[in-house]
Amino acid sequence: MAMHKKLSLLVLLISTCLFSPVHAGGFAATVSPPRFELQGEPGKVIREIVEIHNTGDSKAVYTLRTADWKLSDDGGLTIYPPELQPDSCRPWVRMERLKLPLQSQAGKRLRFEVHIPEGTPSGECRLAILVEPGDDNVTMARAKNIEFPIQGRIAIIIYVAVGDAKPVLTLQSVKLQDVNGRLTPVAVLKNTGNAHGRPSGFLDGRDASSTRIDFTVAETPIMPAQTREIPLWQAPAEGTEAVILQPPLQLEGTIEWRGGKQKFKTLME
Repeated sequence: MAMHKKLSLLVLLISTCLFSPVHAGGFAATVSPPRFELQGEPGKVIREIVEIHNTGDSKAVYTLRTADWKLSDDGGLTIYPPELQPDSCRPWVRMERLKLPLQSQAGKRLRFEVHIPEGTPSGECRLAILVEPGDDNVTMARAKNIEFPIQGRIAIIIYVAVGDAKPVLTLQSVKLQDVNGRLTPVAVLKNTGNAHGRPSGFLDGRDASSTRIDFTVAETPIMPAQTREIPLWQAPAEGTEAVILQPPLQLEGTIEWRGGKQKFKTLME
């Protein structure tokens, strides 16, 4: 996911044979950028701007708040309730507003600051800014004679590396496995650093057909003390399609991340 691409979240309505069709306006908004990866020193203030747009057909009011979150080993994102979690850095954040009214097809900038306290040890602050429907325009869906609220939400993910915090990734292994119904090489990476790592890189492969196949590393975040399986996707030339791999697959290249890299060459049966 490229950092400055817009992220759009629309409410999905599901009806079953037990209910009549659902009729309701959706929560339609975009934010840019959807993610911030920042760095700062203790005692300093980081100032940033995010753009929020109402892509719907009518005026909307959005509420803004911070939240703690966690990323599981399999990539699942958990947004915690409003209560502060242990060691939360949400109190560091100041936002210029907590409610944002927007006309249809209009947008505004939201300014926010991250105040890093004096004496903060090296490490990584992780939080989110949530964009949610305002209480006065909660979307309601109707199924027969029952109305129920529909919740929409966008989470703007924020990482702040404090001091010399950095990831330390180690390639544990590379293997072939089924990913979304297709045989795919997967790198197993472990992070022993004190900040998240986001691997990247282009790799050269050749399977049993001896055809050269280019691969790219999925830029998936790996949290401190986390080990994750990172897919190595085929990167076919424009106008061509990914091939069906025929083992054995020889793969070599360099996986890179902020502050480090690791070369490897392997043969997978």
